[in-house]
Amino acid sequence: MYKESSIIKDWRNVDLTFGLIYPNHYKLGMSSYSIRLLYHIINSNEKYVCERIFLPEFIKYPASKDFSSVNQLRSIENRILPKDFDILGFSAHYENDFKNILWILEKAEIPLESEKRHGDLSLDLGDYPLIIGGGPVITSNPLPLSDIFDILFIGDAEPNLNEFLSVYLDYKSHNKNFKTFLDRVKNIEGLYIPVLNNETKRVILKDLDKSPTPAYQLLSKNKTEKQVFEENFLIEVNRGCPYQCKFCISSFHNSPFRNKSYDEIIKAIEEGLEYSDFEKISLIGSCVSSHPKFYEICEFILNTGKSLSIPSVRVEHITSKIIHLLERSGVKSITIAPETGNESLRFDLGKKITNDKILDVLHLIKESKINNVKFYFLIGLPNETDEDIEDIISFFRIVENIGFKKNQLKVNINPFIPKLNTPYENQCSFYLKENINNFRMKFTELTQELSKISSIKLKFKYPKKIINNARLQTLLSLGDRSTTKLLLAYYLNGANMGALRRAEKELDFSINEYFNLINGGYRPWNF
Repeated sequence: MYKESSIIKDWRNVDLTFGLIYPNHYKLGMSSYSIRLLYHIINSNEKYVCERIFLPEFIKYPASKDFSSVNQLRSIENRILPKDFDILGFSAHYENDFKNILWILEKAEIPLESEKRHGDLSLDLGDYPLIIGGGPVITSNPLPLSDIFDILFIGDAEPNLNEFLSVYLDYKSHNKNFKTFLDRVKNIEGLYIPVLNNETKRVILKDLDKSPTPAYQLLSKNKTEKQVFEENFLIEVNRGCPYQCKFCISSFHNSPFRNKSYDEIIKAIEEGLEYSDFEKISLIGSCVSSHPKFYEICEFILNTGKSLSIPSVRVEHITSKIIHLLERSGVKSITIAPETGNESLRFDLGKKITNDKILDVLHLIKESKINNVKFYFLIGLPNETDEDIEDIISFFRIVENIGFKKNQLKVNINPFIPKLNTPYENQCSFYLKENINNFRMKFTELTQELSKISSIKLKFKYPKKIINNARLQTLLSLGDRSTTKLLLAYYLNGANMGALRRAEKELDFSINEYFNLINGGYRPWNF
């Protein structure tokens, strides 16, 4: 199905087996730097084997109603069933993937709840793998997954993953009981163990140079579908963000802002050129253009003969000099995120960028060979009014006069999803029953008015579906341990909006009442 570079080990020669799971489709998982990094770190130990598992295409929820064979769910490398690994580790980036985590466990014939896998902690693990997880949404709030996972990693993985695996191997080798194992690993900083409900500190890798860039990367050569980043060589240049926008988890959950050193980045590029076959290098980070040597890094890449990809650029960092670099690389589109059309609302978010500055940058792009611009906006922000929606429309009417051609402006508008441990963690009033219709109408108005501008191609549709999904994401983002039961019932009922309503009724749970609690200052999780 896919041609790619993989690390394939003989299971007879290893002591620990790790199934690394990205709970979505292959092409999305292979675009994730986290998957490549974890794969590299674990496989660097010759006594460990790490193999990847992804969500199959065309599934039906729940897995008990999906009649495809269990053989559909096997590891990429040796075609191993998930149940046969010592550890299954999920890398979770989006609340929308929680239902996929449950599907994978159920299809693998693994009980969904930790208590059903090993209710008696005095025994060993028994018939099932240890189920662990990490990633941005778990760091933000692990509680909605607390009945499902055995152990959850809070923060960066590099400082504690190898120590954790070493403790697990000792436990496995000496047949100690599960309670003894948990009591030992709870002392490793950054691990949350739901059954113990231990206090947890977010663990931070202070020196990003100590995070290895895999020289031998997993590069998909699948030519049957549109590529995302899976055939690119990925290099993390920084972590966190210096701008502290109030809605952004990266600014707060990945703080402090850290840059990988220029020398380390150049060394990683040179080693990558030696060991991996690729045409394009993607710089990874929440704010890659904030690296003090951003221009020099880009220039070095282009001088190697490879092309360059960057996720987005801060508007204030876009200059003629940077645009020229991107032109040399053959970049077809620049991504910017104004978030709002109203300057005062944008400044309140922490993005101190004027509309005039954005328009100046758009003029530069229009005069370049790039021409195409991707925009990201948020609606449903704290203190937002109906006039702020009008300001987005007015902003694009001004942009229209710059002269972009048909469909050269790709516009994404997303609902704001509040995250715990950010300044906007209790701002969910737009998802209350009395406000939800007005929220949908904002999307409808934007769809109707922006579609009249010929240079704009809208990248969002179906307002009702968008808002319903965002409301569920908000619940899982802000949920406490009681929402685990709701998540399970939602999944078992079919993982759609009707299933969510049935789950609320079955459990006598009111999402609206829960959101009122949050608005009143209830804070379920703090790392």
